[in-house]
Formats: sequence, C-alpha cells, structure tokens
Amino acid sequence: MADSLTLLDQALFLGEQELQALAVGDVDSADENATRRGNLITMAWDKREGVALDALQCKLLKLQTLQGLLTEEARKLHASLKSELQKTKKHSARLQGYRQGARIMPSHSQFVSKQG
Repeated sequence: MADSLTLLDQALFLGEQELQALAVGDVDSADENATRRGNLITMAWDKREGVALDALQCKLLKLQTLQGLLTEEARKLHASLKSELQKTKKHSARLQGYRQGARIMPSHSQFVSKQG
C-alpha cells in the first residue's frame, strides 16, 4: 500500500489534470478526477500516522493552493456557461417573436357564411 505522501502526490497530479480539463471545458473528466482526488486525500489522511508533519503540511498547503485554482477556474466556466445560456434565451425569444409575426392568417372563417 502507498504511504500518505505518495497518495497526496497522486492527488496533486489528479488536481492538475482536473484543472486542465476545466480549462478546456471537459466537465465530465474534471468531475471524475475530482472524485478520485477526494478518495486519495481521504486515504492519505487515514494513513497519516508516522509521517513527518512538515512534509504532510507542505503537501496539504499545495493541495489548498490547487483547490483555490480549481475553484477559480470552475467559476470562470460557470460564468461563461451562464452568459451563453442567457444569449440562447434571448435568441430563442427573438425567434419566437418572428414566428408570431410571420403567422399566416386564413382568408376565410368557418363561422362566417359568404353565400349571402
């Protein structure tokens, strides 16, 4: 079994992959990496006995910094998706207005008799 520091190194690597996935908009890959990263961190925390605290603290601070970068990138992605959704809603509303304006009205009615 891997020791705590090795698991944290793997978690850092997965976090960097997650950051790259978020940068290109691959949310599924980022979600998978985040789940795996969380599991690795939990396993590392459970195995922290007998590990030098300075080394453990250094790895955890790196993970904290990486988490800040991930949060920032996720917020950027969220903002871009939100603006894209708003643009799509406006475009849909505009097309709805065109549809109502282009509706062809029938020239006769079934309720009006034209035979006199």
